[in-house]
Amino acid sequence: MWAVIDIGSNTIRLVIYSMENGRLNPMLNKKYPAGLAGYIDENNEINDEGIELLVEILNDIEKILRYIRPEEVYPFGTAALRNSANCEKVIRTVKKECGFDIHILTGKEEAIFDYYGAAESGIGESGLLVDVGGGSTELTFFKNKEIIKATSIPLGSLNMYRKWVSGLLPSRDEAHYIKKEIKGFLETIDIDRDRIISQPVYSVGGTARAALKLMKEKFDLKGSKEYTLDQMKSVLKYKDEKKKELLASILKSSPDRVHTVIPGMLIFRTIAGYFGSESFVTVDYGVREGYLMNRLVRGGKLHE
Repeated sequence: MWAVIDIGSNTIRLVIYSMENGRLNPMLNKKYPAGLAGYIDENNEINDEGIELLVEILNDIEKILRYIRPEEVYPFGTAALRNSANCEKVIRTVKKECGFDIHILTGKEEAIFDYYGAAESGIGESGLLVDVGGGSTELTFFKNKEIIKATSIPLGSLNMYRKWVSGLLPSRDEAHYIKKEIKGFLETIDIDRDRIISQPVYSVGGTARAALKLMKEKFDLKGSKEYTLDQMKSVLKYKDEKKKELLASILKSSPDRVHTVIPGMLIFRTIAGYFGSESFVTVDYGVREGYLMNRLVRGGKLHE
């Protein structure tokens, strides 16, 4: 058994894996809705309250691991940590208080590991993979099962919510500003849009799963993990009188993401529109599985 600790901007997760028939099998999946990106102060540092929360959660995880005793533990951090000005201080504090050595992934590494994990779930030979996190969004373009570009933009569901949204759900103007900022970053990606295959957009991560749950609340998907861009647009075109109905659906499907799922879906919508995609397929495996497989291969415990 192996343990992966994924320290993200929205959540912190502990996942215990075993290997069955050559495939990673999650045996335990514990989520902590920490919202670390919400503890970034005006100096772009994770404040003391955020550090204390991180240490508290990791100490709880350490107690669980002491009982389970996995062969190896692989903790890694993404946007909330890598983009914070006091990242090194946080890493030292965690090492001292909890004993964990956190590996900080670059945005490009995160996008690459997203692809490694998604490929294990079974995706097309060519396409676009998107992971909307709390503090960043990763895009991986691949062709004939080879990555042609992996990149990250520093905008995610939580930091877009904090920057632009005044209530629980974005107003029409607030949604416009979110989409405008996302499009501005997409225009900086050096890739020929006419030469890539982006049908459908493969979506991974917590925001993608929350979006799928909401879409299932709104449409009869019959167990499918695929839905259209038009279906997403219809959900996002809520009027003021429909806000209560939409909030009720979100609270039923993903209550811990009530404030971030709509900003996250706006990011997905903008990316799909920009690259000419018309549908989404939600993929089970992502960065955690890709990172773990990479570590196991590097450690000689798994063959490519």
